[in-house]
Amino acid sequence: MKETSVGELVKRAKGEDRSLREYARDSGVDAAIISKIINGNYIPKKPGLYEALTSLQAAPRGGVSYQQLMEAAGTSEEYRTGMTTGLSVGVITTLSEMPTSALIKALKARGVAIDGGGAEEASNMKLADVRKLQRLKGEKQRFAATANGIILGSLGKKGLVFQIVQTDGAELDEIRFDTYVKLMNHRISDYLIRYAFISEEEAACLPLANNTVRGLVEELVFLKPSEARKVSIVTNHSDAFEYLCTFKDRLSYNGELSAILFDLDGARLVKETYLAHYISEKPPG
Repeated sequence: MKETSVGELVKRAKGEDRSLREYARDSGVDAAIISKIINGNYIPKKPGLYEALTSLQAAPRGGVSYQQLMEAAGTSEEYRTGMTTGLSVGVITTLSEMPTSALIKALKARGVAIDGGGAEEASNMKLADVRKLQRLKGEKQRFAATANGIILGSLGKKGLVFQIVQTDGAELDEIRFDTYVKLMNHRISDYLIRYAFISEEEAACLPLANNTVRGLVEELVFLKPSEARKVSIVTNHSDAFEYLCTFKDRLSYNGELSAILFDLDGARLVKETYLAHYISEKPPG
């Protein structure tokens, strides 16, 4: 049986009831790019475009999903490894990767003096601090991107149909989440993820690592109860994960809440433990 192409799926997602320009407006993708895809002249490899074309705002027709586009593009295996989601989050050039001249220019723009003996020494210290901070930021983003790909890929393996609402931050009840996913064929319709990457510096100080994950849990107390929502806290640190597990059945949070241990080097989910479950506020009967 002939497989459906990316172009055919995007044409179906556009629908007969709206123009190319209207679909471009709804999805936020340039009309010229959509036209090239439909005509078979362009097959995007970055999943960010497929996310946009199947987002809630894009309102894809014909039931076309993100997973279908990814599979048609031949990148579903890459997605399961988490690498393509890394691309969708964005390959960010950090200051630590910038040439020294460009980095010095960036520091000058922030009013950092670099001329003179004492000033130069001080700027070098600041330069090192900036590189360290940017390296840590890059590590956190790589962790979130890779874990995102594996976690969302596992949903697809379970036969769940979903749409990615946001992978760059979402707020609910004034609480910030890293990823927000809509599940279409499950009693849980909203899946929210928070990432707790523990750096080598934090790992060397276990109380600091535990404080990082505890803060994420404590904020959830203010989230309104919902039986149609699941929240996961994902960490790369085994001790921090075990610390999260000590909260099991001891939280005032009412809802589906799990802790996930993710191995970044192996790009795999190690284990998931539920810390709390939704309990109906209505008495039985």
